[in-house]
Amino acid sequence: MRRLLALAFTVLATGASGISAQQASHPAETIDEKPIFRLSVSLVQLDAVVTDGKGRHVTTLGKDDFEIFQDGKPQPITAVSYVDASADWVDTSGLPPLPPEALRPTDARRIFGIVVDDLRMSFESIFYARHGLGRFADRQFVPGDRVMLVTTSGGYRAPQLTSSAHIFKAAANRLRYSMWGITGASALDPVDGVADGFDRAGGFREYVFAVSAIEQIEHVIDALKPLPGRKSVILVSEGFSISGFDMDTNIIRDAMQALVDRANRGGVVVYAIDPRGLVITGLTAADAVGNPQRMAAIASERSNALRDSQDGLRYLAGETGGFAVINSNDLALGMKRIMSDQQGYYLIGYQPEAGTVRTIDRPTFKHVKIKVKQRGLKVRTRSGFYNIASE
Repeated sequence: MRRLLALAFTVLATGASGISAQQASHPAETIDEKPIFRLSVSLVQLDAVVTDGKGRHVTTLGKDDFEIFQDGKPQPITAVSYVDASADWVDTSGLPPLPPEALRPTDARRIFGIVVDDLRMSFESIFYARHGLGRFADRQFVPGDRVMLVTTSGGYRAPQLTSSAHIFKAAANRLRYSMWGITGASALDPVDGVADGFDRAGGFREYVFAVSAIEQIEHVIDALKPLPGRKSVILVSEGFSISGFDMDTNIIRDAMQALVDRANRGGVVVYAIDPRGLVITGLTAADAVGNPQRMAAIASERSNALRDSQDGLRYLAGETGGFAVINSNDLALGMKRIMSDQQGYYLIGYQPEAGTVRTIDRPTFKHVKIKVKQRGLKVRTRSGFYNIASE
């Protein structure tokens, strides 16, 4: 039987490690103790999730059901296996629970790291995030979970794992609006008739905070990497544009690809949640539009800005095999969707073409696409990797 995946969240401002109510492990062949991502001259191994039209996991596929393409070229599949991480371990020994000091992160059931992008979140979004994460702690946090909670404001750079829903909820309740965040005009702010749209300074700040969010995710990935199995990072953010800057956007895309490769080698999938929910992009009572000719353009500008910010979340999550939860007024429901996605995954190995792995100073990014032959099924996996051997 398999050792179950661990769930880890980093706690804000709490120096104490949490307590797990139960040790969750299965004594048998430990397939998910093996690396999720492997890259050698003879093998590339990636993880993937397959769902049907209703979003339910499909678990019965084999090697002949998949196709893999590397940089657009088909590759021979050598092995496919499904890792079931959903089965609950039941302690039938009758012994009392282990004391907290005897529990290890490797005994965990699910592992998550939550990154709250407070530098880019409004006062309302912070409130919704605090409330939604609190409901998650009350209703969905289960024995064996490990949690990590950090912010992009940089106040908590030494995250610690907790297995206590109480400690996690207390940390979430300490989330506060950041006075150092973005407070200038943006396309979604009320229009005062003096200035609207993005100015250059505001665009540069958007760029800086987008990079900051990516770097904080990388810190969490590094913290989760030593733990076994498939881990997850959840970014709670109002999003960021990957195409709306005046500067070279290749910098953002390069940072994204570096993050994808880091997530690959750490066995981490990234999800994203937009705490704003449904956003009104038309005119509201808060707008003071003096020029009637601008009224028609305001809704269009706001819609474009909203789409750009959400596209950044979709892109970030999609590149690592996760998904983004947007346009939902229930953050706790978004967390539930993400929890449901942890029930299992495929490990798919293929023989890479000659020259894929190189020992050079300037590695290249190899794009990978996995397809399922059966109609009506969807695959989520990582977008690729840098061709540096992992073993």
